[in-house]
This record gives sequence, C-alpha cells and structure tokens, in this order.
Amino acid sequence: MENKQTVKKAKTVVAFVAALVFLAACHGAGEKGENKSFIDAKGNKVEQGNAVEEALPYSGDDVGEKTFEEYGKTTIRLEPDSSFSHPDMKKVKENCFIVMSKKDYYLYVYEPQGEDTVMLARYDCCFALNKGDKEKEGDMRTPHCTMEDPFVITEIVDASGWEHDFGDERGKILSYGRYFHRLDAKGHKGIGIHGSTNNENSVPGRASEGCIRLHDKDIKDLGDNYTYVGMPVVIKAENVDDLPFEIHAMKKQGIKRKRHIDPEKAL
Repeated sequence: MENKQTVKKAKTVVAFVAALVFLAACHGAGEKGENKSFIDAKGNKVEQGNAVEEALPYSGDDVGEKTFEEYGKTTIRLEPDSSFSHPDMKKVKENCFIVMSKKDYYLYVYEPQGEDTVMLARYDCCFALNKGDKEKEGDMRTPHCTMEDPFVITEIVDASGWEHDFGDERGKILSYGRYFHRLDAKGHKGIGIHGSTNNENSVPGRASEGCIRLHDKDIKDLGDNYTYVGMPVVIKAENVDDLPFEIHAMKKQGIKRKRHIDPEKAL
C-alpha cells in the first residue's frame, strides 16, 4: 500500500511539473527562422509551424560512442564531461525530479520554480551494455519511460559496503558507492541509481547489467542534496532528444555540454 501511495504521489508531482515545464517551453520558444531544427513537447523534431523550442546543435563525432575492451568484455565509452551541482539554487527538495538521457549519457536534476524550470545538477552516467527497453531479467538493458508515466524512487539505502560479482574474474568487489536509489521500474526488480566503485572508468558509457551508474562523488552529491523517496525519475529512450523545458533551461542558464549526439550516428 505504501509503495502504491508513493507512486501515486510521484505521478501527481510529475503531472504538476509537466504542466509547468510545457508552459516554460512555450514561453521560451525561439524565433522560427529558416534552416533551423525545432522540438515539440515530446522532444521530437517537427515542422516549424508546430514547434515550441529551437533544438540545440549536435556535438562533433570526436565525443561520440567508442568501443572499449575491459575485463574480457566489450563496452561503450564516451568523452567525459564535467559535473556540476548547485544545491544553493534549490527551493523545495520535494519538487525536484530527475531526467536521464540514454542518448547523451547524462543525469539531470530539475526543479520547477515559478513559471520556469531550473537545472540544478548534471552528472555523467553509465547505462546497461545493450540498448533498448528492458524486457526481462538478464537482457542487459536499462528500462526507459516517459514524463507522463515516470519511474519513482522507492528506497534510498547505504550501499557503501555492497559487493557484486560481474563474472569477469575479479570476484565479489565493492561496486555501488555511497547510495543505492531503488526504482519502481514497472515490474523490473533490482534497478537503481548508484555509484561505480571499482568501475569508475565505465562512466560515461554502456557497461552495466541494467542499473544506472554515476561516479562515486556524484552519487554522494545526488543523495546528499536532491533525492527523496517518491522522487519522479524519467529515463528517456535512446531516440528521444532534449525535451522543450530542458532546451529552455540550458539556453537560459548558459549551460554548455560536450555531448549532444545525433541519434542517426549513435552506435
């Protein structure tokens, strides 16, 4: 019963957030000139007549996905970016929500403030080795969802002593960092956001069994400053680009990033 109430609360929060971020996106729409790419409310490229926000340019091929052999397995790695966190900009912790991009390998923390939406933090992250939505245990995929039907954090636990055997001849090793944020991921058990102890080089990239890894310093910052039980978490599919409120926040706050990958060039 408690878990159902938590999910219901999160959906109420994200519905409120979605209304605010859509208004912010529409309010911040750019001029519709020629030869420009625009994004609709779901992050899709559209004809200019239906646009709400001008899309941000894609990054160069030098920061794209590259294969890497580690411990006898092929993984994907990318050019790291700098993390940032501004807990002093936070107004109400319980209004914060998370959006992750499986295309660009970032975890973002947002908070609606008035008629705007502010990006409070950004971290590099690592997803599962295989692309696509998770279907069953062991398929090495990270599940994804939408703003309309988000995942939710159901538990935050101290994982600093947790070990895991990745089947790579290292045996059981410390693997999770300071916190494990367990997600209600539509029936997929064991999915969470955690650190990358003994696997720091895998972030950003694709290497996990389904969970989302952050650098150990970043999972501590996330847990200490932003997360709470009931927090909405949106993990966007690989073909979903920046949402309008994300574009608006990055433009307004002057946020630069190394990775904004053209989905047609992704591995």
